[in-house]
Amino acid sequence: MKSIFEVKVLGIVAAVCAFAYLLFSYFNPEKGMDNLAPGDRLSLKKNIIVMGVDERPEEYDVGRSDTLFVVMFDTNKKAASLLSVPRDTRVRIKGHGWDKINHAYAYGGRELTQKTTEELLGIKINNYVMVDFKGFVGLVDAIGGVDINVEKNMYYYDEWDGFKIDLKKGMQHMDGKTAIQYVRYRDEDGDIGRIRRQQHFMLAVYDRITSANMLLHIPGLAKQLTNMVKTDLPLSDMVDLGRALHAMVKSKGLAMATVPGTPEYIDGISYWLPDITDLREQMVKMQGATMTETYKSAAELMEREYNVAVEKAKKGDDSGENKEAVKEEKELAEKKKAAKDKAAVTKDKAKEEAGKAASKPTATKSSGTVVRFVNCSGSKTAGANAISKLKAAGFTVINGGSGELMAQTTVISTTNNGAVVGRLSTVPFAHKLRISRDGAADCDGVIMLGADFK
Repeated sequence: MKSIFEVKVLGIVAAVCAFAYLLFSYFNPEKGMDNLAPGDRLSLKKNIIVMGVDERPEEYDVGRSDTLFVVMFDTNKKAASLLSVPRDTRVRIKGHGWDKINHAYAYGGRELTQKTTEELLGIKINNYVMVDFKGFVGLVDAIGGVDINVEKNMYYYDEWDGFKIDLKKGMQHMDGKTAIQYVRYRDEDGDIGRIRRQQHFMLAVYDRITSANMLLHIPGLAKQLTNMVKTDLPLSDMVDLGRALHAMVKSKGLAMATVPGTPEYIDGISYWLPDITDLREQMVKMQGATMTETYKSAAELMEREYNVAVEKAKKGDDSGENKEAVKEEKELAEKKKAAKDKAAVTKDKAKEEAGKAASKPTATKSSGTVVRFVNCSGSKTAGANAISKLKAAGFTVINGGSGELMAQTTVISTTNNGAVVGRLSTVPFAHKLRISRDGAADCDGVIMLGADFK
């Protein structure tokens, strides 16, 4: 039988061991992002992760969470708030190093995406909703289309998957295929511009669903929702959440916050770099919680570690933690090229290309640095003068028409190849240079002429 002294000693030892474990866990977290213990994550609201999954042909690519946001539902007040997470947000994904958060789905599906999002936000996620991105087409068609005011002319063509975007500025009634073009379009604003369009789209869908004549479409709508949505959210919670969102839209509109941060290129890859402390303060407010010292300290430590990791990656001294992302990007570009090459050897394609070559001269990358020119200056004369200067400087110019007015001329390289980027830096008029890699692009760069052209 142990003495009272022995029992006390064992108790002290147990307490010390427990403290040592907690201390070790705090300063040596798993290969995720967060220094916050799971039990300390905010959970005052029912937090629901919503993923719009963009599935691609398996032989070329795996799925991505193309759209990612979190619904924070106050079950007592029946109120909700929404936080959009840019898909390019740079995070450390357990077992895969630093990468974009939308790649977590490719590595580990819904579970890894949810875990990574919890670590980034410092909250506990209770439920998930997964939406087949392609299912939006059927959904929009099932409700009879949506009305969207397109803010500018939008054009893009991806030979890899045959996806084309060609939208004109102004109010339009869109079917599913047209609406998906609007949602997926990406411009110089990157993820942030895309998120704004996704919000516009969701509000347009909501307006349509809640319109007076929607009773006629309920059978088709129910079928589409069943096919495109996977969730572990109980039906009662779905009903309550639907009522709350409906009340919000009717009273003051559906507000959606975005993870605070800044865009930046690392190793030629575009990322959204979150401001960790600002984000965690935002989470405290959205959760209706109180900032504790534990939560604040973990956020500050996480931010320091995050910034150090970014600086290491910029210097190339990241111990291989950014290499998987770079490798994955290169492999994806190679797969895209292989897909295009395979399509190009078909007889129909050969005849089509031969016909084009015979009818008019076409720009090819072998004839020099190829740029697609978009006149955003508001002046036809300025556009013509700029094209003349580009040709005189040895650039091969593809006329991309006109675009929405821009103040500053922007040159966007579609590759991080040093020689190409260096050549684009010699564009013979004032400009800012960006890199936005696109393995399916038909040019080396895009020049968007601004009103600052002299």
